Amino acid sequence: MAEHLLQRLTLPTPHTAEPLLYARTTGNAVVSADGVTLANGATLSFDTSFGVFSAGRWRRITSVNNLGVRIDAIGIGHAEIVAVEDANEHVVAIHPLGSEPVTLVAPSLRDSSVGALYVRIVADGEVMVRGGHWFTRDTPAHDIRLSLSITTFNRQQYVTKTVGNVLDLVQRIDSLRGSVRVLVVDNARNISFDTAPDAPLTVVGNSNLGGAGGFARGLMQLRREGWATHVLFMDDDITLEPEALVRTMALFRFAKDDKLCVHGAMLSEERQWMQFEAGAEYSWRSIYPLQALGRDDDLRDREIALTDAPEIPFAYTAWWYTAFPINITSDNPLPVFVRGDDVAFGLMHTGKHTVTLNGIIVWHADFGLKNNPSSLYYEARNLALVDTLVFDKHRWWNLAYRFASFGFRNLFSMRYASTEYMLRGLHAYMAGPAEWMKIDHAALHDELRTCVEEKPAPLSPELAALPVRQPRHKALRAIGFLVAVVLLGGYLVPNRLRRRGIGTAPIDARAVGVATLRNQILYRHERIPEGYLVQRDTKRFLSLLGEVIASIGEIRRSYKRLRREYRAAYPQLVSDEAWESRFAGKPIELR
Repeated sequence: MAEHLLQRLTLPTPHTAEPLLYARTTGNAVVSADGVTLANGATLSFDTSFGVFSAGRWRRITSVNNLGVRIDAIGIGHAEIVAVEDANEHVVAIHPLGSEPVTLVAPSLRDSSVGALYVRIVADGEVMVRGGHWFTRDTPAHDIRLSLSITTFNRQQYVTKTVGNVLDLVQRIDSLRGSVRVLVVDNARNISFDTAPDAPLTVVGNSNLGGAGGFARGLMQLRREGWATHVLFMDDDITLEPEALVRTMALFRFAKDDKLCVHGAMLSEERQWMQFEAGAEYSWRSIYPLQALGRDDDLRDREIALTDAPEIPFAYTAWWYTAFPINITSDNPLPVFVRGDDVAFGLMHTGKHTVTLNGIIVWHADFGLKNNPSSLYYEARNLALVDTLVFDKHRWWNLAYRFASFGFRNLFSMRYASTEYMLRGLHAYMAGPAEWMKIDHAALHDELRTCVEEKPAPLSPELAALPVRQPRHKALRAIGFLVAVVLLGGYLVPNRLRRRGIGTAPIDARAVGVATLRNQILYRHERIPEGYLVQRDTKRFLSLLGEVIASIGEIRRSYKRLRREYRAAYPQLVSDEAWESRFAGKPIELR
């Protein structure tokens, strides 16, 4: 019977930043480009976040039953399969090593309640380990053809590396060859690739319509071509773990749910062991609706690796790595340029069908460095639209509460530019769908980016030397916020009573309590010497406070009408016809 690849045993190399994500060693073990050499008494085990086979998850979401592992290891010693069940570990298969790779058979998945399986290699002499893979002889449930859709704008260094790694992987792995293609939508129209003429790669030039426009262009083209059964949206500024594609394809081929979607967790480029997000929840009643799952998990932790965590329903998944059936909807992304297109698409179509799996990951730069007033414009505008379209119980006071609460926090934190751009975003939403259809997003984006206030930048040596004040306990922060409210963010405090010097806070914080008795706050990154300085400005504060209060009344008066208009306009907003007009630079009139 044919064997079908499920997951590879990927070894660290001398250049791997975090080897404990891949494998653990004891004793005398030498890592080289060719593999890992074990001396007598040494061990190599795959009880790691990337190395473990998540038996519980495979059992629940796929039809895989029969399971084996082939281990490319030669020498004097033996290989084992270790099963983990309720924190208890026991060997379920063992095979001596020799001069050829060995194959071990695991217990039937259906007949066990094992949560995780991992391979361990024990050396009784010298052993050379070159890798291995998990496989099944079960018949796949689905014939899968996957096309990556990467949207890029002047990220050649990242994209060419990613595409090169993917094409190399596809060429080397039999189960991927002929089943995986790459589509690059180039919003800058300036990227090129040094690839073979017959490489499964297509590059499409596009106007700069943001991530939303790029992904819409890719999705529409793939639908027209009719080849792909599934599409993988991928950002242009990530570092991909290539093994993610192997596992994604295997999940799709054996999925019980023919609407299954697969999300890749995001790890930090600065701390490559730290998980930033593995899917997200969305709380539309909250002032911070986007809530990352798995945030700050240390994936070197053995307990995390071996835990059979139940699948958590997602609200949405970010598009740094989200794969889904191409026929899950005929809708295209919302024309929001950036921020919120993945949220809306997930809430409406993909989120509830989405799973993650160990080893399906990407690395990305810290999002705190991307937050600035222009990004808050998009968040204020776009998330208001998402809430209006998706949630039937959403009312004007929900929008007013989020906007006012976040606006006051920004003002009390001396983030005046952030407040101004939030107001702009709200007013853009309040203009209604007819005006939204007319927006030249490329020109708007260029204009928004001219803002230099409250934008992370390299710090002077003096400012970089200031330590970052870490957030206090939640209870203390609550007290500090109440004090700030009573003292109107410190603006009622006489200047002589304020503390001298510069206060500090994490770059993604709203330092309301700290700012109450300060005239200057440095918001900076914890590990990178980047950030920005803000200064108290009473006149600017009072002006913006009046605008925030006035906007609450505007929301109350207009929300019901806007809700009706946006919901009626949604089919046209996401239609092929409207997007084709945007691609061609033609005006769009709302019908």
